[in-house]
Amino acid sequence: MPELEALTVSAPATSANLGPGFDCLAVALDLGNAVVITRRPGPLQVRVTGEGAGELAEDASNLVCRALATGLPSLDGLAVECRNRIPLGRGLGSSSAAVCAGLVAANALGGLRWTPDELLARATALEGHADNAAASLHGGVVATAAGLAVQVPLRFDPVIVCWVPPERTLTDESRSLVARPVSFDDAVFNVGRTALLVAALAAGDVSVLRAATEDRLHQDVRLRHRPRSREALAAFVAAGAWGAWLSGSGPTVAGMCSPERVGALAEMLPAGGDVRTLSIASTGAAVVAGDYAP
Repeated sequence: MPELEALTVSAPATSANLGPGFDCLAVALDLGNAVVITRRPGPLQVRVTGEGAGELAEDASNLVCRALATGLPSLDGLAVECRNRIPLGRGLGSSSAAVCAGLVAANALGGLRWTPDELLARATALEGHADNAAASLHGGVVATAAGLAVQVPLRFDPVIVCWVPPERTLTDESRSLVARPVSFDDAVFNVGRTALLVAALAAGDVSVLRAATEDRLHQDVRLRHRPRSREALAAFVAAGAWGAWLSGSGPTVAGMCSPERVGALAEMLPAGGDVRTLSIASTGAAVVAGDYAP
């Protein structure tokens, strides 16, 4: 394979769990980061623009570069520009997007032949969350377990409205709140809701999505520490969203609805949050033609 001199990789944001699917369900969103890599003489150069500029590392410790390093003998001779649009620490998979972009770039630049399952295993090892990684790599709504991932077929084209507050959540800290015994009834509740959710998405039955996005494992304990996120979740339901959930570990809250309901939802959401109207990204992290301008 001839050595590539330059490439641009894009990777989508993700919203994980979708309510009951803790650590096994996620959806890719049409809000993405891009990584532009060019070969040039000299040591590694890293630049971050957009979200995280002046905050994220601009050296080999950057998540994109750490992912790149797993497939390349050296990062010397590369200029890496991270063009970020995904908000940091808001439950929208910014870390997974960085890792997946770096792995896809390494696969292309190194002339490798990593399979989708190998890419998922590497992304999970680096980032720690298979659900976000699977959705960012595959696009669409993805179910993942046992190192495997399957894209859930959708019979409809929903809008995903995200209420994104300015505060951030540390994922490890948020996960520590969930580390507690789970009752038999709560386990059965979530297994049933997860199965119902996957079936409803595949069948296009939006009438059951509100029940199907209910959860007893993680949302309540997390929302106790995020009252505005709890308010946003209640507002989504009151405004007629098909279903709503805490996005990943939060504090972002996401709701699924028809295009006609977007305005009504936005009007009822709490003040002080950025309301983003997104669609589901049908494709995951990939090398894209030409340059990319967020």
